[in-house]
Amino acid sequence: MARLLVIDDEPLVGMVIRRALEDAHQVTVEESARAALRLIEGGAKFDAILTDLHMPDGDGLWLREEIGRLDPVLQRRMLFLTGGATQAEEDELRNTPGIRWLAKPFRSAELLAQVEQLLSS
Repeated sequence: MARLLVIDDEPLVGMVIRRALEDAHQVTVEESARAALRLIEGGAKFDAILTDLHMPDGDGLWLREEIGRLDPVLQRRMLFLTGGATQAEEDELRNTPGIRWLAKPFRSAELLAQVEQLLSS
């Protein structure tokens, strides 16, 4: 069972993701990028991070940079979830090596497949 950190400022989305993944993985959900970062800075260990791209207290790309400062391996095991990326953001996601992303809405099977690929990398 992998330890996953899910970060989404919409509680309902976090709950849906938890339910989709909790049979196969240990899932921790945070509603704030800064709270998630504090968890990691405090020593919490995760095998992968699934994060919303847009959040009021720090976007997913900002969080990726902060995670990279703390744990470069974990930085490579991030999956961005987005339901409203601008064209420029989508271009950045597509063109930045090592970034994985999934557009909302997505199916549970799609999410689980992405997570399994992430964990095997």
